[in-house]
Amino acid sequence: MTETLSLNSAVLEKTRELCTLILKSGEYTENVSKIEAFFADEEAQKQYREFAGLGEDLHQKQGEGTITQEDVEKYEEQLKALKENPVTGGFMDAESNLNGIVQQVSKHVGKALELGRLPEPEDLEDSGCCGSGGCGSC
Repeated sequence: MTETLSLNSAVLEKTRELCTLILKSGEYTENVSKIEAFFADEEAQKQYREFAGLGEDLHQKQGEGTITQEDVEKYEEQLKALKENPVTGGFMDAESNLNGIVQQVSKHVGKALELGRLPEPEDLEDSGCCGSGGCGSC
């Protein structure tokens, strides 16, 4: 991969500052604590792995056209149990929150590059089926 920005680039320096700010934020540290709690709890990990396996089975059955209502209900029951467990529910929330931070930052940077200016809130609102309306599948 070719590096577009030099290592001494002001853009990379500000990116490092942004990363430092994110890593020091309460949102980040709170979510990391939830993830660490999950990885310290073997029973929670087992429960999560079983759910993931069930999800894979369900996906395969869906592709084969053999999925049943009972399969869906079992999946939904296990998902509910995961979310109600403070450790696995916290882990799932934390993963979602951290992914949201990445998406939000990426969206701001991408929109700024697209528009050639800082985006306004209305510039960041989703529109169309793909968030930008330009996917061509709608």
